Amino acid sequence: MRQTAGTLNRTWLTILGVLVVAVGAALLLQANGTLHTLLDTARPRTSVVTGDLHAFFAQPWVAATMLIIGVIIGVLGLLWVIAQIPRKNPAGDYRLHDDASQGFTLCDPSVLSTAVEKQINTLPGVITSAALLRGTARAPDLTLKVTVNDRADVQEVIHRIQTSTLPELANALEVPLQRSGLQIDVSGRTQSTGTVVQSTGTVVY
Repeated sequence: MRQTAGTLNRTWLTILGVLVVAVGAALLLQANGTLHTLLDTARPRTSVVTGDLHAFFAQPWVAATMLIIGVIIGVLGLLWVIAQIPRKNPAGDYRLHDDASQGFTLCDPSVLSTAVEKQINTLPGVITSAALLRGTARAPDLTLKVTVNDRADVQEVIHRIQTSTLPELANALEVPLQRSGLQIDVSGRTQSTGTVVQSTGTVVY
């Protein structure tokens, strides 16, 4: 039900993977002596830094540069950690009609989400559900989390959602859903919407 930093993680992991491969290749080349030979071949005749390296790194501007680089790396790391926090990222109001001369209709996505939840909650074996709409009115994105009891026919619930709930939502939006995600959880609780619970054989009012 929440949006995570999957794309960001894949990007950073790719960068880190390339760096690790490069470091590993350098260690292998160093182990067999090839790296030393390559460095001797590529070493310029005139040294870029002359004199004592300790004195060079002791210069104020070098220390300031290293400090700035360290701060940047720390900030990037902090932003990466913050990006791991799951977020709902809900959509804004859907504008269903674009012809301003004839007026336009704004619809709160939560209204449609609530209607979807109420319809799903009436399905046999469904305990509760939660729906979240993202995207725009032209490219809507729906995420569903449905909790069923341990005797529910999960395949039937999925079939009813795919053949009834999702098409009706698409008809209400007048556009097909760009993406839809469905998560099914199984619980030992019973249904409380007034339908027959197959796991107990009783009617709950």
